[in-house]
Amino acid sequence: MDPESYTFVIVDDEPEIREGIRDNVPWESLGFRFAGACADGAEALELIERDAPDVVMTDINMPFMDGLTLAERIQSLSPATKVLILTGFDDFEYARKALKLQVHDFILKPLTPSEFKATLEKLKATLDEEHGERRDIERLKRQLAESLPLLRERFLNQLVSGTLRDGADRAERLGIPFPSGGSAYHAAVIDFDRRPERADFDLDLIAERNVLERVLEESASGNRVSALAFQDGEDRMVVVSWGDAKDGLFREALKAAEAVRTRLFRAGFASVSIGLGDPVDGVERLSESYRGALDALALGQVRGGGSITTRRELTGRSGPDRERDASWGKIACAAIRTASLEPALKAIDEMAASFRAADRGVDEYRRTLRGTLAAVVQLLDDLEIPEREIFEGSADPFVELRELKTPDLARSWFRALVERIVSYLRSRQENFAQAKAREAAEYIESRYEDPDLSLPALCKDLYISTSYFSSIFKKFTEKTFVEYLTEVRIEKAKELLRTSGLKSYEVAERVGYRDAHYFSLSFRKAVGETPTRYRSGQDDEQD
Repeated sequence: MDPESYTFVIVDDEPEIREGIRDNVPWESLGFRFAGACADGAEALELIERDAPDVVMTDINMPFMDGLTLAERIQSLSPATKVLILTGFDDFEYARKALKLQVHDFILKPLTPSEFKATLEKLKATLDEEHGERRDIERLKRQLAESLPLLRERFLNQLVSGTLRDGADRAERLGIPFPSGGSAYHAAVIDFDRRPERADFDLDLIAERNVLERVLEESASGNRVSALAFQDGEDRMVVVSWGDAKDGLFREALKAAEAVRTRLFRAGFASVSIGLGDPVDGVERLSESYRGALDALALGQVRGGGSITTRRELTGRSGPDRERDASWGKIACAAIRTASLEPALKAIDEMAASFRAADRGVDEYRRTLRGTLAAVVQLLDDLEIPEREIFEGSADPFVELRELKTPDLARSWFRALVERIVSYLRSRQENFAQAKAREAAEYIESRYEDPDLSLPALCKDLYISTSYFSSIFKKFTEKTFVEYLTEVRIEKAKELLRTSGLKSYEVAERVGYRDAHYFSLSFRKAVGETPTRYRSGQDDEQD
């Protein structure tokens, strides 16, 4: 059928009227196709339900079902169908009722060819207009559907950058299922430590995103945390998650990060780092978590990459991050945040060298020093470092700047300041790491009887990543998790063998071994003899 022609059905109990209309109207030239003639309403309903014609013209007076009843049934069965009522002069009051049924038009008998032709021409113009509007709406819907991923990506980038004020409202319009309120939010950032060539990099980004979305889909089932992923302006993958409580949200984010890193490693991406920010209250503060994740990512990459790093590992505590001054101070502070001494000192050296190498006025020199110090003071506040720990005595550091009359004096003063801050940060990180290692040891010693005790379970309860735990625990105990757990269990087993009459398999169960044979092998490897011989030796010593 011509896409611009419309189907027409006549319903009338008089055969001569049905046949006359069918055979004496130039349907094709008027833009219509005659699609059927029905003798009563029941027959018409069957055709309409099957074919949904564009136009139905029905006599108002018919046996079994009158035209108004048929029009009412058509309205519910095929709302888009236009209904024309064919009526005599005596039926005019009925025709008025027809208008209430949203009947398109009524035609008075007797029907002349010229009048009917004019009616059809007018009707086609109406149908053309409505079909054009529907096509426009459908086209707009398709365009919106095609551009929706891009709009969402742009919105999410604006959200984490902190430039939006109506994030929740816009998220709803874009179909992003953020809850209405009372939820915690979290951001994580994933980046390649070494980016491949451009063409390969685009393919790697697609592969990375596919892996990430599969992991998020799997982790979403069975918990109360939701998440979505997008790409930021630096081609890093960002994961935004939300849930009812901060602690639970952070645990799930850490768990998902571990799964993502494992999957990416299996997929051939060995040099990928992940940074996790702190959970925040409300979507309007999500940018704070994102900036914290970027700081954590930078620290992980400074440490060598290929790891998961949290912001609380960066400073030993959590808290909001703020904008930094765009100056030499910004460059130095960016390095200080990750406790990277050499890059920070290099920035100070370059600042001093820039004054020696250029013809600059005293005012500019002073402004630069004040701006750099202001950035450092702001950094101390961001990292929650008391100023009294860094600035000696009670002197105002801005007053001390006045004595720095040459670039060399400024260089020495700022280098010493940077070294004190980095030393303080490293000490705090060390203390935090020691505290976490001590917590882990206490955790193992209090749960060694649990045969399901595992490294992932420990890290989940202590809110740290497995990679970070492994590095700090080995450093402070000189043992891996398995070695330390085995040592605790064997020492407890030795004590039970010395002081109780429990059988070996009972001792094994008491210290967290399901398999008595495996316990015996582990005991012999650690002690040098089997549990039975160890107990016998102890009995001999007592005798």
